[in-house]
Amino acid sequence: MVTLAAVVVLIVGIQAIIRMYNTFDGGAVGVIAALIGVVLYLAVAYGLWKGNKIAWILALIGGALALLSVFSGDWLSFVTGIVLLVLLLLPQSRAWFNRS
Repeated sequence: MVTLAAVVVLIVGIQAIIRMYNTFDGGAVGVIAALIGVVLYLAVAYGLWKGNKIAWILALIGGALALLSVFSGDWLSFVTGIVLLVLLLLPQSRAWFNRS
């Protein structure tokens, strides 16, 4: 379940990076924002895969914030937010992050 959640984070990251790049019309600011996004999303996905509790908390916050995208009509982010939250809150996933 956690591996699947990490894949969902990567998919959401790719979507967000494309948006960042397009928001700044592909200029230098867009490239820098996209690179920062790449690093952040890769770090969270890697942290989830390794069982890092901070990455779990950041992914939960990101999933909860993605639910707010329904107000802007962005259904893809809304659905991926729900999928991410469900995957991370399953008992198997919580056990993965609570292991010592």
